[in-house]
Formats: sequence, structure tokens, C-alpha cells
Amino acid sequence: MRDWDQGREAAFFDLLSRYLDLERDTSRSYAAGEYSLERMPLLARLAGNPERQLGIVHVAGTKGKGSTCHFLTCLLTAAGQRVGTFASPHLSTVRERFLLDGGLIDYAPLLEQTRELAAKIEAADLSPGFFEILTVLGLQLFVRAGCRLAVVETGIGGRLDATNYIQNPLCTAITPVSLDHMQILGDTVGEIAAEKAGILKPGVPLVLAKQPFPAAEQVILDRARELGVPVERPVPLAEARDWLPADTPDFLLENFTVSLRVCQLLGYEPRRADFRMPELRGRFEIIQRDPLVLLDAAHNADSARRLAEALRQRFPGQSWTVVVGVAKGKDVPGIVRELAAIDGEFVLTNPRPPKASGLAELVAAARDTGIRYRVIDQIQTPADLPGGRPLLFTGSFFAALIGEELYSHR
Repeated sequence: MRDWDQGREAAFFDLLSRYLDLERDTSRSYAAGEYSLERMPLLARLAGNPERQLGIVHVAGTKGKGSTCHFLTCLLTAAGQRVGTFASPHLSTVRERFLLDGGLIDYAPLLEQTRELAAKIEAADLSPGFFEILTVLGLQLFVRAGCRLAVVETGIGGRLDATNYIQNPLCTAITPVSLDHMQILGDTVGEIAAEKAGILKPGVPLVLAKQPFPAAEQVILDRARELGVPVERPVPLAEARDWLPADTPDFLLENFTVSLRVCQLLGYEPRRADFRMPELRGRFEIIQRDPLVLLDAAHNADSARRLAEALRQRFPGQSWTVVVGVAKGKDVPGIVRELAAIDGEFVLTNPRPPKASGLAELVAAARDTGIRYRVIDQIQTPADLPGGRPLLFTGSFFAALIGEELYSHR
């Protein structure tokens, strides 16, 4: 996943530079014309309606949806299937969004098909958003690569997410729902759950993960009932433990239970001998042992709570240097409140671009919570950080990226 070429990355983004990229600022409310499915049918036709040529699993949720997609891909691959995975965000290379059997797509077909699609969009005088283009481009890439199945992760929400133009998925899945992207999705877990439940389709089965908030679960179940959606529960944790390493934290195990149930619903039987753990970047990921460096992109309060629990379980009594960078618009007080359970010193910083930074809100929340902290606006080298403790980089994928850049090649 860390294999990338700067020149060819730049060539890809140059092809799509004229299109609005909503991912760069999720802290503001968007106009209806920006956050809409209206452009998707024509855009999909320009790409040859690739969604009609794939069996698709559509996954939404506040947290865990990325790892659930990666686990499902590996299970389906272990069952002998050719699988495309559309995921976001990417950290190093845009190819992380377009995976074939869990691996990076080659640059050559990516650039060729992006040029082709960009030319058609321009000729049609269409003005889609960046993520909208990536959605149909990903499915087109998968069809041309010979995939029969695609695992598709929503970007934000579900109801109006570009991926929700897909009308006939084989199955849907909703991972845990909590407070996130409130400027876009709503102020309560019930409102946010209603947006996630927007991916449900009449009669199409749903695998519903264990939910941290009963209100969210009730909203999803009510919508499922309205649409005649069969609701399936994940497999038991004990069944998942046999597949994954013994030190896998419970929150990842729970995501795997969703993936395994989806695989069973689709009628595929993965071979354990062929199953390979996916590279779960920024998800309780240890990238170095001396000093210990752990990356976890916990970007909402519930994820931060589960991270603190996992650290106590895996590293009892350990004190940490916790580097926190949060994107603007997140539930910063909630994240800090839950991270405060981690013993150690906190370093507050700006996440790496492209996300707008919530550093000012982070400092205010840290002061209110009473944790021991210092502020370092930009962390350039390991020498900028205090020594003597293991390092945890958290608060967003783009804070995890700081740790990766500093330590993954040392």
C-alpha cells in the first residue's frame, strides 16, 4: 500500500483538478447541489454503467466500514473470487481506493481509463464532484479487470453519498454508527443512522453490526422493516477468533464478524489456508517496535473509547506519548474525553493535508479535560517529540499519516 510514484500520482490528479473535491473540507455544510445524486445517472452512463456488470456489496457506517470492506475482500478472494474494492480515503497513493483482490491497481490502466472518462465528462459538459468521478471510475476499472464482485465503501453518510446510485446490490452492511460529520448528516445518532440507512434497498439483505447506540439501531431496523429488508446479525466473536491473530483487538474482530456473515450470505466458502490478513493501515497498526509506534485513526468519540480499551487490553500499565491531530468539524470534545483515559502525555498538532485542522478546538478541549499536553503545530522529525515512551498517533487518518511518514521507513 505504500508503493507510489509521485509523478504518476500528480498526473492522475491533474486530469481531475477542475472538479470540486468535497473531501478537503468536511467541516462546512454543503449546498444541495454539491451533495446530491442528481449527476450520477448520466456520469454512470458515460462510464458504461459498470454497476450493472458487478455483484456489489455496499457498506456504510461511522466507524469500521473500511476494515470491514478489506476483511470481506480477503474472504472473497480466499473463496476464489476476483474482487474489486472501492475504499476511502487514501493515505499515500490514490490507488488505495481501487484495489484488485486486495492489491493496488497498476498505474497504466488507472491513468488510461481516467483520461478516457475525463474526456467524456468534458465533452458532455457535465460537472460532477471528484468523489462522484472516483466512484464510477472504480467500478469501471473493476469491470475491465475481470472482477465479478465489488465491495463498495460509502464516503460520507449513505443516502446522498455518490456510491448510493447503485440500485441493486447483492447485500448491504452497516457498521457501528456514532456521531461524525454532523454538519452534513445531523446532530443526533438517530439522524445520522437515518442517513446510513439510506443505502438499504427493498428486499436486499442487510448485515447489521452491533451498535453502540440503541437509538441508531432502532432507526435502521425501522427503515429495514419499511422496505422489507431481511436483517442478519454478525457471526459470533468466537467464530471470528479462529481466523485472525490472537492479539487482534475486539473492535477489529467485530468488524470481521460482519464480513464473515456477508460472505456466508453470498454463498461463498473461503478457504482458511488461502485467507490473508489485509493491510489495515491506521487501524491499531504497529509499524515499529523500538520505539513502539502505533497508528490508529480513531476520528470520533466511540472509536477513541474502543482504542483506549484495546490499549489497556494489549499493553496493560503502559504509558504513552499520544500524538493527536483532528480534522475540523469532528466531535473534538468527545474524542479528547475518551482519549483522556490513556495514560501519558499528549502532543496536539495539525493533521497532514488535505484535511482542515481542528487544532484550536483540540487545544480548548484538552484544557477543559485537564490532560497533560503540549502543542506542536508541525511535527517534522522524531526529534520534535518527547522520548522515553511508546508513541501513539491518532485522531484521524491524517494524524496517523504523520507517524507513518516519521517512522515507517526507519
